Amino acid sequence: MKLNIKNPLVLMLLCLMTGVFVTVSFLETPMKFQVPGMTLPAALGLGMLMFGISTKIQCLFLVLIIITMLITRKKYTKTDFIIIAVLFAVLIIEKFWMLPVLDSRAHLLSAGKPVSPSEMHTYFIYAESVKTFFLLTAIIFQFTKHKNNY
Repeated sequence: MKLNIKNPLVLMLLCLMTGVFVTVSFLETPMKFQVPGMTLPAALGLGMLMFGISTKIQCLFLVLIIITMLITRKKYTKTDFIIIAVLFAVLIIEKFWMLPVLDSRAHLLSAGKPVSPSEMHTYFIYAESVKTFFLLTAIIFQFTKHKNNY
């Protein structure tokens, strides 16, 4: 059995997007709170900056992925496009709903103002987990199996 890649450019973009995403969401975010002398306002400011930049980069990657998939659409199934649509939907929800709410809470916390309890951070973690699952699934679906004819 031989594995073929549907489109090496899409695979590369998905891997790069996953790398940016995992680095910011699962590496940089928890590590900044471990830095000696890092204040809460500085950590929150860094988080807002990093998630803002990361989301923009992910949007760019996703747009390039969609364009490339559409150009070579005969190689892709409906499932491939559904996976990318879910990723796009999660990213849009994060960018235009979750991150603005979390940023406003971070600004209040940085200013020393009281903030009422909210589940938004938990929802954001769930969204990041969903995005991780669908990114890995999209990468796996870039490979197709072909039987050897010998």
